[in-house]
Amino acid sequence: MSLILRRSLIFFGLLLAGLVLYSFWYGIKADRYEETAIPYLESVMPKLTSWRYDQLRPLLSPVARADFENKKLQAAYQSFSRLGRFQSMEKPRFTASRAESSEKSGDIELIDYQVALQFDTGPALIKITLVADGKAYHIQHFGFHSEIFAAESNPPAN
Repeated sequence: MSLILRRSLIFFGLLLAGLVLYSFWYGIKADRYEETAIPYLESVMPKLTSWRYDQLRPLLSPVARADFENKKLQAAYQSFSRLGRFQSMEKPRFTASRAESSEKSGDIELIDYQVALQFDTGPALIKITLVADGKAYHIQHFGFHSEIFAAESNPPAN
């Protein structure tokens, strides 16, 4: 066997082993939140999509709560009400997690999920970041993606 072929096979073998190890590690991280974060998301999604700030406020992390004191951010949250009434959701899909530390919030873990939702007006996707402080989860950040918003921002040409 030629030297170049042998080195190529070794390279592709190492590449494949790296991908397998990464997939295994990712699965372990996702499984870590399976029993806690997913039930939390399932329980809070109706409150989050009620479009009422008084129901959202207790779910927010201290950082997010401080951000929501801004009336413009509250108005932006209200604009999501164009999605209509929440009907159902698919199983949340883990996307990432990371540890952070700050003087204000201490040591926290941020966990990102994507959840496909169904509303009166059609499907939407929420990307949501949870904060885990070791005792409970809180919502740090969220954003909705839907064709409704795309259609409103791109009116048909005359």
